[in-house]
Amino acid sequence: MDIFLTATEARQRFLKLLAEVKEGERIIITYRGKPAAAMIDFERLQLLTELARLWQDPQSLSHIRAAHEDLRAGRVHRLKGVPTVKRLSTWHAKRV
Repeated sequence: MDIFLTATEARQRFLKLLAEVKEGERIIITYRGKPAAAMIDFERLQLLTELARLWQDPQSLSHIRAAHEDLRAGRVHRLKGVPTVKRLSTWHAKRV
């Protein structure tokens, strides 16, 4: 759930907001009644940055689209447990 605060409120509660962000909250800071900034946890920022990089790379985007089509067409394989590199390469070798 997003928490909306004015810039003044955010300044007054900054340390508490850091704790809330670490717990998964998203803080939206408004200035003159309009959203101006957001506070998110660092892991989420890294994930969003990496996703943006993938979406901007034409080759990665084509792989994402192909995987999505495979998923929609039912061309998927479900592995039990954690999909390690070794398990995935073994599965791929059997498939080829």
